[in-house]
Amino acid sequence: MLGKLTRWLRILGYDVAYFRNMEDRKLLAIARLEGRILLTKDRALAVSGKESAYYVKADTLPEQLLELKQAFGLSFSLPPRCPFCNETLKEIPPEEARKSLPLFVALSFTTFRRCPSCQRTFWPGTHWQRIRRLCQEFLGESTSFVQEDLNSR
Repeated sequence: MLGKLTRWLRILGYDVAYFRNMEDRKLLAIARLEGRILLTKDRALAVSGKESAYYVKADTLPEQLLELKQAFGLSFSLPPRCPFCNETLKEIPPEEARKSLPLFVALSFTTFRRCPSCQRTFWPGTHWQRIRRLCQEFLGESTSFVQEDLNSR
């Protein structure tokens, strides 16, 4: 499955739909209707999907991201999206974020983003550092939003 890749593409700013346990024909119909590319580890599905599907050859996350960057010319400088809901995260004032966060987090960070759909709050903790490191190490580029968030700590 490509659930981890889905979450990372969303964090990196891409609008990614993810469905579990759906028939192949329905997945392809949604991809075509919404103008999406169906990413799959199923070779037969990729072949039957023609231009609406892409077989992801790589098995590890860094290799998958690099493969997609090379195949589609992806850039990783878009505003981040919620890894759970796929909505674009909105910056919120620290005072607002601090009302619902653990004290350590509230006192340690100054930049916060919130998902307008699920209301989860995100901050530039170790996960952002890992994202930045992966993008620089494996993809050879910096994610501007991650760098901005880390600089504001």
